Amino acid sequence: AAPQARGISHAEPPPSMIDLIHSDPGYSTELALTPAELARVTELIRSQWSAHLHHHYPELSHEIERCTLADYHRLAPRLDHATLWPKSARILSAAAVAEIRTMSLVRRLEAIFGKFEITAEERCGHEEIYWRLVRPNQPADVGPLHADAWFWELGHGRIPPERERIKVWVAVITESGRNGLRVVPGSHRRQWRYHGEQRDGMLKPCLDEREEDLDLRLLPAEPGQAVIFHDRLLHGGALNLGEHTRVSFEMTLTPASKGAAAKGWEISDQTSSSRGTVT
Repeated sequence: AAPQARGISHAEPPPSMIDLIHSDPGYSTELALTPAELARVTELIRSQWSAHLHHHYPELSHEIERCTLADYHRLAPRLDHATLWPKSARILSAAAVAEIRTMSLVRRLEAIFGKFEITAEERCGHEEIYWRLVRPNQPADVGPLHADAWFWELGHGRIPPERERIKVWVAVITESGRNGLRVVPGSHRRQWRYHGEQRDGMLKPCLDEREEDLDLRLLPAEPGQAVIFHDRLLHGGALNLGEHTRVSFEMTLTPASKGAAAKGWEISDQTSSSRGTVT
């Protein structure tokens, strides 16, 4: 037999992040904040969180100062949590966004996708990065499964046609395996039935499929871990089965399209199922 060549690998190269997002599984978990960046992002969120609480509950000033983000659920029974945190109250300031844009995670994303803008669906005057609080064992704190593209199809924001949308979700305070982000791998490659319904003062999408029929997976997410995914991927927050309040932040990137339509993964507004149905 012919001698085997030594030191030569014929293994296929690993898929790029763009391939993972545009084909299967529709997401990537290879990027993360550094420990120092995670600490700074936590500080930025807590500063805004604390200022908002002090404004609405000055009589609880001492308790607010002593409370950590992770223990927010212990303070929450003394607050009107349901009305306290609209999305507009959770959008980071322009200065905070500018600082996050200098972090290694964003620089790595720019190296992969090219220069991009971050969307501003709430029209607050600057690019929008916003955070979420999910208390332990509170189903109301997590929304239903959805694809982000459906919000855009229902009229919530517009981007230039030569741009595509990429979603970034980042764990800040999480307990891996007990809370975080759920996804349906490969779900961005097919159409799903959904309708729009009025919730929280806006038209929001509602999936017309049974969750138990889906290949729904909870992604392991340590603090600092980023999930970068296609905006047609079915996803949603998981019920928090941990001991602490889950905190995360997210943003939508709009890099120049990489020939998406030619690759066959983008579904036009005209062919999206149930678009515009309102209940």
